[in-house]
Amino acid sequence: MNLVGIRSRDKFPRDIEEIRSRDIAMPRKITINLGIVAIDQPYNIAGNLFYVWEAPDVTSYISVRVNSTQQPAIEFRQMTGLITPFDKLYITTPAGQAGNLTLLIATEAPGLLSLIDNRSASITGLAGILAELQGVTAAGTFIGVTVGVAAVAVLAANANRKACLIQALSTNTGRVFLGFANTVTAGGAPGIWFAELQPGQAFCVDDYRGPIFGIATAAAQVVGAGEW
Repeated sequence: MNLVGIRSRDKFPRDIEEIRSRDIAMPRKITINLGIVAIDQPYNIAGNLFYVWEAPDVTSYISVRVNSTQQPAIEFRQMTGLITPFDKLYITTPAGQAGNLTLLIATEAPGLLSLIDNRSASITGLAGILAELQGVTAAGTFIGVTVGVAAVAVLAANANRKACLIQALSTNTGRVFLGFANTVTAGGAPGIWFAELQPGQAFCVDDYRGPIFGIATAAAQVVGAGEW
């Protein structure tokens, strides 16, 4: 005889009757405006579970002291929570944040209530990571730039850039030096530059979206620049 199965079948109807008779196991929602700075704001609510269900972004957070201001404050971000009995929460919303944070409060957890949150498996950020790994399907932009003995912009800053490549023309007669600002110099000791392109050489980077400048050791040197 499966006594565990029998007890489970007996328990479920009792749980249903218990829920019908009083307000338990039902989560309550509290909306916290992160733009309003507060320190140890008391919330006179009782339960044994709270959980950050929604937040503006992954860096937004609240600090919570449970039951007493003498307890250590713990930071909670989206998809984090705590299971412990409480009759009061002291919540701090630090400065420099904006938007609303949704906090779920519940009782009889996990006995009669458990939160199921699979957003980490389909969160928008993962789609961005996948797109970065797969590469783009749209054609990028590519140009030829003449570089001389005065610094010029080879590529402007581009917040949507995934990667870029810069190559010196094989028939150049001088060297091209690349830098992150128009203070780049054409070699020297020690010089201000991060890459030296001799004729035919190339430089590629896939984690920088800022501007790139070039300067050459001779006039009328040419580089090809592409980004995607």
